[in-house]
Amino acid sequence: MNRRRRHERERSSFIPVSRLRLPVTAFVALVAFGLNGPVHATDGEICDTARVVASALPSTVNITVVKVVKGDDADNVRSSNERVEMAFGSGLIVDPSGMIVTNKHVIKDAVHIWVTFSDRSQVPALLIAAGGIVDLALLKVEVPTPLPVVKFADSDALRIGQPAIAVGNPLGLGTSVSTGVVSALNRDLMRSPFDDYVQTDASINPGNSGGALLNCAGELIGINTALVSNNKLLGSIGLGFALPSNDVDFVIHKLLSAKNASPTWVGMNLQDLTAQLALTFGRPNMAGAVVTNVEPDSPAAKAGIETGDIITAIDGLRMLDARGILRSIVSSPIGKPIAFSLRRDGATMDVTVIGQAWPHMLELRGDVLANPESVARAQSRGIGLHLIPVSVADRRRLIDQVVAGSQADTIGLKVGEVIEKVNGRSVTSPDDVITRYAYGDGDLKMRDVDALLVRGKDKTRWVSMFVGRVDVTDLLAQPPSIMTNSPAVQNAVGTSNSSQ
Repeated sequence: MNRRRRHERERSSFIPVSRLRLPVTAFVALVAFGLNGPVHATDGEICDTARVVASALPSTVNITVVKVVKGDDADNVRSSNERVEMAFGSGLIVDPSGMIVTNKHVIKDAVHIWVTFSDRSQVPALLIAAGGIVDLALLKVEVPTPLPVVKFADSDALRIGQPAIAVGNPLGLGTSVSTGVVSALNRDLMRSPFDDYVQTDASINPGNSGGALLNCAGELIGINTALVSNNKLLGSIGLGFALPSNDVDFVIHKLLSAKNASPTWVGMNLQDLTAQLALTFGRPNMAGAVVTNVEPDSPAAKAGIETGDIITAIDGLRMLDARGILRSIVSSPIGKPIAFSLRRDGATMDVTVIGQAWPHMLELRGDVLANPESVARAQSRGIGLHLIPVSVADRRRLIDQVVAGSQADTIGLKVGEVIEKVNGRSVTSPDDVITRYAYGDGDLKMRDVDALLVRGKDKTRWVSMFVGRVDVTDLLAQPPSIMTNSPAVQNAVGTSNSSQ
């Protein structure tokens, strides 16, 4: 049984690993297998990383998203105006018909979504459903033949120290692999009431969101979702976090069918006791879990549970950790009284909580995708780049202005740099470039992503820029009929902005 989550605003130190606001090379899928050599399993066996990756790679995908974001949603951006931005993430094929799971934050505010398979072929994708609490979303692609799917492991059987292999799309560079171990289990990042993250020291960077965390059998043990970083580049420092595979499997089935009974929810966050916390709270051992947050008007709040309470038993059964407590909660029938034993200020208390159905199981697609009004504003502002003609002797002034917070700014273009080529073609005047750089009409094609060769003071580099039509209409269209049979999905495809 799995833990439930309510989505909260992310704390600044916890970074969704799909967020990318750095210049990248030309828009190509560069396959870079960053193998770190054989990984030794805890029982002494050698984990054949190359074999694992070869077997799992066909069921993994890279995701490219064109989205409309506000300047104040990004770090160190000086403008609050909406802008178009290209972002990158990862995903996993979970159904042969073309169903792909990824993190919800990967496709948040999307205008267009593309999926790149391991053979480098690319197809557009539609959003089918998104979790209202948990950070997961389902995409659908149309394919002529069945696709290979990822195999799920039992994440409840994970052991600290066992090998872990991360596959994803870091920094949008293409498929990349890193290795490490399961560093910890049941980590609470205080992002939702039922955090139960798998921590790994396998290198996780922006762009890895939605990617696989695998065991030595090539099975999914988690979906890489967040990282903790204390450096300005938001890079890996060995603290990556993945949603456990059992949670992912549970949520996928819930998103696709309303017939599955909703789990029970009480609305509180829990944290395992450490030796230091047990000493602080005057506990003789580390059994139980301490309450870190109680949501207002939740069943837990109405029953009188408070932050700092230590849950020690449920329905008379001794609880050793947060995992056991949450399992007991979600497995209880909705509406059935749940008896909690807890310690508060050195005294033992018994409270009864009446659990309710997990709220906001689905989020409306119109609330996840880009807002049409924001799209219109971003389109009217263009890409934020102004060019002037120059002589050979004064080439450094070709880029005359870069608007703060614009797409040109976020991909790293600077005043004084020279655009020498667009998609391999030499340019000699502003007209050679600027005719491409208006969000025009017509069908969107992959050619609407341009590769620019930019010469700066110290180096010449390729960067990618989206120059196509900015219109969320396609993503808000009805998903394929095969996925709209259940009431849950029919509800999820609504496009209004009203809350559920």
